[in-house]
Amino acid sequence: MGKVQPTSGTLRFGAIVNEHREAAKLTRAQLAGKFPVSPTYIGRIIKGTSRCTRETAQKLDDFLNAGGEIIKAWKNYIEGTDYPFALEDYAEAEKTAVMLRSIQVMYIDGLLQAEPYVRALLPNEKAARSRLMRQSVLSRPTPPTLCAILDESTLRRQVAPSDVMREQLHHLLELSTRRNVVLQIARYSDYQDLNVNASFLLATQEDMRVTGFLETAVGGDTIRSHKLVSQLANTFAILQGRALNAEDSRSFIRRVAEEQ
Repeated sequence: MGKVQPTSGTLRFGAIVNEHREAAKLTRAQLAGKFPVSPTYIGRIIKGTSRCTRETAQKLDDFLNAGGEIIKAWKNYIEGTDYPFALEDYAEAEKTAVMLRSIQVMYIDGLLQAEPYVRALLPNEKAARSRLMRQSVLSRPTPPTLCAILDESTLRRQVAPSDVMREQLHHLLELSTRRNVVLQIARYSDYQDLNVNASFLLATQEDMRVTGFLETAVGGDTIRSHKLVSQLANTFAILQGRALNAEDSRSFIRRVAEEQ
């Protein structure tokens, strides 16, 4: 597997592999010799800069007499996080957040997408399944409050046949009635002097720590800088005040659905 930026999942998996390696009193070179693979590859797995395959995880579990612990970790932290690498760190924060904020300028927010829309938008079954699993955060026993602002173009962008788009719009209407979902539509005129060129997400924890995710043309970046997070939060607050309120947003969505 290629070298990648470490994520919370690959880092946790690598730490577990390293614990078992140390318990077995093997150097990285000695462990690599059992496959054989290069010591560099073992080092990348331990450092979280390579996404380990299931076959390699099974061999590591066998060679290190881990009793299934490495396979379990692989399922939890590698297989169980099918998010694009750019999103994976943010997705971890999203799972435990008490409040989620989102501005979407291209597509419907991933947490609000109906299954047919998901499958029309994403390239394969694995990606679609991952998106749908991610939506379960809104159904936790104590779910976060999601405040989502959708650019009006996201409702009109024809990413699927008309029947799928109508179903997606009705799905938004249904979700917007949930107590923990506040959905607003931003019209083109609402931006005025605001420079919102990309979609972004903010996940707030119970202790008020905030993690952001800013989409880019080639994926996106997880944001933890207080300065950058504050700028995104400020942009969200201004646009939230300008966008249609919840009831008017539902009326707007109904009108667009009738046009489909």
